[in-house]
Amino acid sequence: MRSVAAVLMAGVLTGCAAKGPAASPTASAVVVASPTTTPVATTIAPSPTPSGRHTNAVLGYAVTLPRSWRVSECLSSLSQDSMFVGADVLTWRTAAEELDLGVSGGTGPTGAFSWVVMVEAHITSESAMEFATSRVGGTGGRLEPATLDGKAAVRAFDASADSLGYYVASAGRVYSVTLVPGAEPRPPQLTTTTFDAIARSVTLVAPAARPAATAAPVMGPAVEALADALAAAFAASDADRVRDLITPKCWFTSGYWQSEGTSTSRDRFVASLRTAFGQGLKVTVEPRPIRTAPLMRGSFWVWSTWSAYGLAPRTTPPSNVQMVFDQVDGRWYWVSSLFNAER
Repeated sequence: MRSVAAVLMAGVLTGCAAKGPAASPTASAVVVASPTTTPVATTIAPSPTPSGRHTNAVLGYAVTLPRSWRVSECLSSLSQDSMFVGADVLTWRTAAEELDLGVSGGTGPTGAFSWVVMVEAHITSESAMEFATSRVGGTGGRLEPATLDGKAAVRAFDASADSLGYYVASAGRVYSVTLVPGAEPRPPQLTTTTFDAIARSVTLVAPAARPAATAAPVMGPAVEALADALAAAFAASDADRVRDLITPKCWFTSGYWQSEGTSTSRDRFVASLRTAFGQGLKVTVEPRPIRTAPLMRGSFWVWSTWSAYGLAPRTTPPSNVQMVFDQVDGRWYWVSSLFNAER
């Protein structure tokens, strides 16, 4: 069923519905592309003004953003994990550019999560040097003592002597300010000088308490109504009706059983779906029973069957697909799917 979402591979996790990017719950499940390998994010970090001084009280830092830079709402998150507080992703791309790029699965950062700056906070007793060594030691780079916000820090360099990151320890935490490179050429918006200026502008502030974890959603009529609406929209092969039921916030995530996943904008996904309908795709959604504990991000899910489609010799075989729902800004949406799922 990869062809339905083939367009997704051009552009991923960690979509940002009620939850941020998450790793798959089991080793046998799909590996969903994610901006980091950190634990499940439970709260999206706030976005600042387009430029100027940004403070994240929960992470416990402030930074000066270059003109036109911003904090990405879709890639930044807070966590309820005991050791990882969260991360802000600083980007030079507009929200529209980021949404259009998405993030695809595979090795290394891609799409919107490439050539950006990431600020993370970890709760650890390690020194900055110990933490940096565990992160950078095997990359062929080097570490040197530095200063950040008047505190002893560590600066990491790559093999070309360009800055990779800064690490500083304070009050039982290690903060990292790192460059996230991509496979494509380095953009002019993120020179080494720009990265160093951003990193050196960081100051640490007394961290505020993390928000309480959101209560687990409850199955009710609104979830059933979404399942019924999806079944009807797919029975009619109506891409526009399907679009209205997909999360409009950040990205829709498509995962593949024992394979990579990818996240894309609602409009890109629906465009590929409309093409597939034109090539004979038929989708049967089973609106009941509605199940819990999906392998993809979300709260509830139902089974669906996607038929073979396409034009010979390039045809796509049938697939069992888990369609996953979650609540976004008070409304229930289809937020992700697991294709080629075992049934």
